[in-house]
Amino acid sequence: MKTFLIALALTLGLSLDACDACKNTNAAAIPGSSAMRFEGFGADTKGGYGGRVIKVTTLAAEGEGSLKAALEAEGPRIVVFEVGGVIDWRMDSFSVKNGRLTIAGETAPSPGISIIRGSLNISAPDVIVRHIRVRSGDGADLRKSNFEIDSITATGPNAHDILFDHCSTAWSIDENLSVSGPRVKNGTAARVTLRNCIIAEGIDNSTHPKGPHSKGTLIHDFVRDVAIVGCFYTHNFNRHPYIKPNASVYMANNLINNPGNAVIHFACTPHEYKTIPDPMLPSDLTAIGNVYRMGPDTKAKIPLIYCTPNAPDNGVIGNYYERDNIIYAKDGSLLWSDATAAMSDKTWLADPRPTRITAPVVAPKNFTPLPAAQTEAYVLKNAGARPKDRDPVDARIIADYQARKGRIIDSQEEVGGYPRPSPTARKLDIPAGGPDAIEAWLAKHRAEVENP
Repeated sequence: MKTFLIALALTLGLSLDACDACKNTNAAAIPGSSAMRFEGFGADTKGGYGGRVIKVTTLAAEGEGSLKAALEAEGPRIVVFEVGGVIDWRMDSFSVKNGRLTIAGETAPSPGISIIRGSLNISAPDVIVRHIRVRSGDGADLRKSNFEIDSITATGPNAHDILFDHCSTAWSIDENLSVSGPRVKNGTAARVTLRNCIIAEGIDNSTHPKGPHSKGTLIHDFVRDVAIVGCFYTHNFNRHPYIKPNASVYMANNLINNPGNAVIHFACTPHEYKTIPDPMLPSDLTAIGNVYRMGPDTKAKIPLIYCTPNAPDNGVIGNYYERDNIIYAKDGSLLWSDATAAMSDKTWLADPRPTRITAPVVAPKNFTPLPAAQTEAYVLKNAGARPKDRDPVDARIIADYQARKGRIIDSQEEVGGYPRPSPTARKLDIPAGGPDAIEAWLAKHRAEVENP
């Protein structure tokens, strides 16, 4: 393989470092998070624009001044934080039912806001969630059997036009960050963007009633127009994402590390359609500029695009458009790229049963993906909550990747346990001048914690 790469590099006029995505890249040359901006897929939702500003003034799980109280409020609202630290929801799964909401985690003082032992479910329209960490975990001293929650999810027919931007999710018993709802047409979420998020270390052999269950992202049946861009999936056994029938997904510039038995996974579930009136139709996937790196837990011969093992070979599984994706083996050698496609084993790219198409079915407006050669460095620079001010958990996850360390875990206790930083506080002066003045003020706070 090394001889092959040397010959290839000479043929293409590249150094060996250029073959390995962004090794020794000048960090200043890698764009900031503005590179992932586009229109559509919920990314241009107004959230709580024009609404009242509600301050979170306590890290208590509930009560006056708490995050839950702000989320339960009605009407357009922008939630800001005068406190920083950990909010312990003590195994509670909380649903946001009132939309027109912006959760502005960028306004919190360092170390920002981390929700532990809980689940944030969005079941309402026009919601922005920014710079928030949710790490559900197994509960530690509150651990109980048959417990299963996501860290963050958009779920149900009212969950549409939603943006999860610079969120960090980890240690979920079910999925880390998902888009879901009842398995019927018009019953699931739609127009949802996952942008610049860390989706990491889904807990495997723990309290889930189905047994081992380390999962990244579920895109449920009938979910339409989901964009996953600039995200970092690492140490989840599968679902990067798991795409059920009748769905549409756009994926660009994501870094996927150490999956177990599947990466991007088309589901074929005819038995689930025996009890609903709608037909099972193929899903549509666009995958551009993604990087997949195998790790110590990756099973043998797992392609980037996969489908359910017992799926029929009849062309109804799913349709995918693929361009400029890169795949690395466990030893770091290059297995697939556009430049090497003619000389590479095509089964590394995709299972033969999904249908490869020649043009994208779904794509955002006004967006040009980065070259895959920049994806790795972009994600390491920009993914997760507060990338200029990462907490120790996110910093370790990034450092583990750079050192080629880490694995799929069975409890958060294996990697240091729940974070317990000292609480912090600072007063916020809300500007006068109307909605645009508040948006400009929020942008200044974002500039403090993310790369522009």
